[in-house]
Amino acid sequence: MELSEIREHLDRLDNAMLILLAERMSLIPKVAEYKVKNGMPLKQPERETQIFAAKCELARKNNLDEEFVKSIYKIIIEESLRIEEKVKDSAK
Repeated sequence: MELSEIREHLDRLDNAMLILLAERMSLIPKVAEYKVKNGMPLKQPERETQIFAAKCELARKNNLDEEFVKSIYKIIIEESLRIEEKVKDSAK
């Protein structure tokens, strides 16, 4: 396989990951609305722990570095909380 072919494949995978990430993030306002409506705190450490545990297990099964995966999800969670805060503030 030529380098250009490998890069094209990487580009397709990157595009697919971003589309899935956008879909995931599009659900965050709904999560925030539910939490606000039901008087729940936006930050839920127990849920974060569950996410990290599940994703680290999946990382191990797929020969990915757990710390790498954890760092990705830390950023995703931080952005999710930022979006949730915006939703909460707009509901006031």
